[in-house]
Amino acid sequence: MANISDVAKRAGVSAMTVSRVLNSSGYVKTETRKRVVRAMEDLNYIPSGLARSLIQQRTYTLALVVPDITNPFFTTVARGMEDVARKNGYRVVLTNTDEDTNKETEYVHMCATIRADGVLIAPTGDASVVNLQLLSQQSIPFVLIDREVGGLEADLVKGDMVGAARQLIEHLIELGHHRIAAITGPRNNAASRDRLQGYQWALTQHHLPLADELIKEAVMTRQVDGRFVAELLALPDPPTAIFTANNFQCARALASLRQLGQRVPEDISIVSFDNSDPLCIMEPFITAAIQPAYDFGSLGTQLLLERIEGIHTAPQRIVLEASIVHRKSTQRR
Repeated sequence: MANISDVAKRAGVSAMTVSRVLNSSGYVKTETRKRVVRAMEDLNYIPSGLARSLIQQRTYTLALVVPDITNPFFTTVARGMEDVARKNGYRVVLTNTDEDTNKETEYVHMCATIRADGVLIAPTGDASVVNLQLLSQQSIPFVLIDREVGGLEADLVKGDMVGAARQLIEHLIELGHHRIAAITGPRNNAASRDRLQGYQWALTQHHLPLADELIKEAVMTRQVDGRFVAELLALPDPPTAIFTANNFQCARALASLRQLGQRVPEDISIVSFDNSDPLCIMEPFITAAIQPAYDFGSLGTQLLLERIEGIHTAPQRIVLEASIVHRKSTQRR
């Protein structure tokens, strides 16, 4: 088996130069680097794929940083990313932040350590700006998906969540619901704020009051606590309908309503943002805004590859429309 000395001898350089090429440390002339890589290939010292990476100063690795891969939305995002990445000769490393900025920081440092060529990221919230700035400092291109970060100009693929939330609330209003509760995500999350804005806009446009007691904040992960349902139903004038920000919140709300003896939609209607694969549901039930999750991943990755290639200088912004699907979870008051 060939060693560094063999490679150095064949390339006509010192072992130190070979080491610099392997570790991408120190200055090595381009022609010398190519000569070392050719020697590695000739001697089967390293796989040809890595040799290509050394020549082009790339690892052909992309990172996907999402809050929770068990959420069907992000599962589908990952598939869209992987399809485009693989087609272009890249592999994908997947990480879960669990909506934890500290975990996000760890994974951003990991991206720098493994020399990822680019990062597709759904930031945990406004505090993510520090992590995104770190990527910039490390010259690692990134594209935001699903969520913006205030004050940061960056490539972005997101949904029209304001418009989709507005349509869901207007559907309830058309059915005669005037007391509509909203379950939002954390307010430091731009996607949560967009959903809340759409809810408030619809009520205002239809001259319905905005009642603080009808707005509850909850996490958007599998760990969501459904106590908000009991709190809402205990109000002197409880809501006749509930709007939830994602499928985890919706599932928890349905379970809590069932435990409290409330029937959907006979006693209370419910709508949600939902991204479950309809092929996996025997009887689709929830009236929902369905976002094109696969396109978030595929288009985001395409933007990322274009950023890596230096095709664009100004940030690119893509806003995708959601489909409103009317099912069985709502009825007229």
